[in-house]
Amino acid sequence: MDLSRVSDFLIRVAEDSGAAFAGVSTSIGIRLGLYEAMAGAGPMTSGQLARKTGLVERYVLEWLTAQAAGRYVEFDPESTTYLLPDEHAAVLADPTSPTYAAGSFPMLKAFYATEDALVEAFRNVVPHAGMSAA
Repeated sequence: MDLSRVSDFLIRVAEDSGAAFAGVSTSIGIRLGLYEAMAGAGPMTSGQLARKTGLVERYVLEWLTAQAAGRYVEFDPESTTYLLPDEHAAVLADPTSPTYAAGSFPMLKAFYATEDALVEAFRNVVPHAGMSAA
């Protein structure tokens, strides 16, 4: 067994797992209007963003921390503020932008919601005529 290949693949799996968690966080930000609230607003504290959006600050802070870890927002430790750069806002907060790509994240819920049904189909659904069982 090539341990270098194992290590490379382990890194890939860890990155994919991290991306799945980040996708949920991104979807939450889209659904709650957090990116839109941050777009063009300049640096904000978690309290300012919570007040602007009418959300619970504790959860907004957790969300911002995850977003900063994923480099979706920037964190300034001196002022304890978070910033959504304009370039990121063009991708996550402006549905009229040609670079807007946030629409795929809310679909994750639907994809994961079908997981149990898909597992059951793998176990029990008989292919119909014309499907190969190869």
